[in-house]
Amino acid sequence: MVTKLGICSILIGFFVGIFSGISNFMKIDNFWVGLTISKFTGEYSDTIVKSIPVEFVENGLHSLIYDIPLAVVAVGLGVLLLIIGIFLKQH
Repeated sequence: MVTKLGICSILIGFFVGIFSGISNFMKIDNFWVGLTISKFTGEYSDTIVKSIPVEFVENGLHSLIYDIPLAVVAVGLGVLLLIIGIFLKQH
């Protein structure tokens, strides 16, 4: 199950990355350009970042939510899930 989630996440990341790249190349300002997690969470982004009052955690969450493109987050999550799925034994 984890391996399937990893593969699906990688495919979603590539799909979002391709459409974001096409939009950037064509210089069209649409939904795909600059797509980050903060576009989905909206006004609750600051609440998520400030939920843990430790500075290095806040800095990491801030960069994850506001700076890193969604395609990179999805591919990274997919690779992590794929690696966990490879080493996880199901009986």
